[in-house]
Amino acid sequence: MDILIENKRVKAVQRYIKFSEERQKDLQEIVMLASVICNTPIALITLMDYDIQLIKAAIGTQQKIMPRSTSFCTHAIEREEVMVVQDASKDERFAHAPVVANDPHIRFYASANLKSHDGYNVGTLCVYDTQPKDLSQQQLDCLAALANQVSHIMELDRSLRQLKKQNNVLREVARIESHELRQPVASIMGLMILLKENSIKEEPEYLELLDKSVNQLDERIRRIVRHVNNYPE
Repeated sequence: MDILIENKRVKAVQRYIKFSEERQKDLQEIVMLASVICNTPIALITLMDYDIQLIKAAIGTQQKIMPRSTSFCTHAIEREEVMVVQDASKDERFAHAPVVANDPHIRFYASANLKSHDGYNVGTLCVYDTQPKDLSQQQLDCLAALANQVSHIMELDRSLRQLKKQNNVLREVARIESHELRQPVASIMGLMILLKENSIKEEPEYLELLDKSVNQLDERIRRIVRHVNNYPE
């Protein structure tokens, strides 16, 4: 495994860990559809972190976290096509996994990858059964289509959260402009009036205050620019 690529992949995973309540309902409906279409008692939407598999929506299990070391999905995200395991008890990769050797004695597994907008496999939409089986091509195509919808929903949720944060930044900029920038601007305007009333004579005290106000204004403008430019994507 390329460590650099894995680090970038997990960084992409972090963007999708939190979901709004509305999006969570959408994901729950998709796992229900996957379970019905594939005729399996278990269906999951998972995200793959470094060492754990996070379960974001599920039918047939209450688990929220699973170790990645024994996960079917850790193999799935290393490939691009839909992955199918007809009988895990006969597959050397999974035969000794706890969920295969012990309760619930998983036998069948199929999954389609969830992709980030920048092309990383961040998780899966997967289905499990306790009986060996296979899926038709139509079922596999449906599973892949549903996985694409999950990817779109995750990206939509991320974009909406990002827009909300950006709006908060803009409101903060407006607050700073309203409450902080007006003071040095008012000082500059007042000093300009005094200079005009004194026929623009060289008044060191006025010039010093004017220079101070200009520097304050410049620093606050720079701070706003830094604040906006440093806003995380």
